[in-house]
Amino acid sequence: MDNTSQIEYWNGPAGRKWVRDADRMDVMLSPFVDVIISPVLPGPGQAVIDIGCGAGALSLNVAASAVNVSVTGVDVSAPLIELAKQRSAAVGAGIEFVVADAAVWRPAQPVDLVISRFGVMFFADPVAAFANIRAGVKPKGRLRFACWRPLAENTWALAPLQAAMHLLNTPPAPPQPGTPGPFAFGAADYVTRILTESGWSNISITPWDGDLVLPGASAEDTAEFMLEMGPLSRAITEQGIDPDVVKGAVVARLKELAGEDGRTRLKAAAWIVEAEA
Repeated sequence: MDNTSQIEYWNGPAGRKWVRDADRMDVMLSPFVDVIISPVLPGPGQAVIDIGCGAGALSLNVAASAVNVSVTGVDVSAPLIELAKQRSAAVGAGIEFVVADAAVWRPAQPVDLVISRFGVMFFADPVAAFANIRAGVKPKGRLRFACWRPLAENTWALAPLQAAMHLLNTPPAPPQPGTPGPFAFGAADYVTRILTESGWSNISITPWDGDLVLPGASAEDTAEFMLEMGPLSRAITEQGIDPDVVKGAVVARLKELAGEDGRTRLKAAAWIVEAEA
C-alpha cells in the first residue's frame, strides 16, 4: 500500500494552495459539518479521530459541540496540519493534530468515533486502509464520512472544467475505477464493498444533494479560485497550461451561472456514509 504520490501532492504546491484558501474552502463546505457530526455527536469521555482533517474545520466543530471529548485530527499534509494547530491554539481547543497516513497510523488507544469530510477517497489500497482504521476503533464504534458522488453530478466542479475544455491540450481522461482522487467513491456499491471487505458492518449510504456557494464575490474572483482547486486546476497543472489562457472562458460561464448578488451557487452531490466496527 503505497500512498507516496498523494503524500507528495499534499505536501507540495497543492498543500500550500489549500492553506492559503482554507478559510474560503471551509465556508464552501460548511453545509457538511452539521450533516456529518450531529447524528453521531460523541458523549463525555469519548474519543474521536478526524481522517484527512486538513486545516481542522471538522475537528474544531466537534470540539466546540461536545463536552470533555478527545479529538485527534490526522492528515498527510504538514502545511495543513500546521494551520490546524494554529487554529486550535487560537481558540484553546486542545485538539491533537498529527501528520500521518491514516492507512497505516493508529491511535494509542481505540476510539469511539471516526469522522471525515472528503478525506478518505485518496488511499492507494482503500480496503487495507479502512481495515487499519477499524483496528483503531472500539467494538461497536462508529464511522461517518462524506464523499463526493460522480463528477457528472457535481456541477460545482464540472461547470468550470466544461467551460475550459476547448482550451485544454486534451480532454482529461476519466480516472480508472478505484483510482485515488476526489470522486473515487462515486459509486455507492463500490463504497459498500470496500467497507464490507475491510470488516465494517451495518453500513448505510445516504445521498446528499444541495447547492454550494463557490468562493468569490464576483465571477472573476470565483474563477481565480476554481483555477486553483478542483478538476480544472489539476488538468491545467498536468498539461502545463497558463491559467490565464482559460480564465476568460471560465469567467464567462460563471457570469451566466451567477445570481443577482454576483455569487455562484452550483449543485453538489455527495454520499453520507455510516458504518459500525
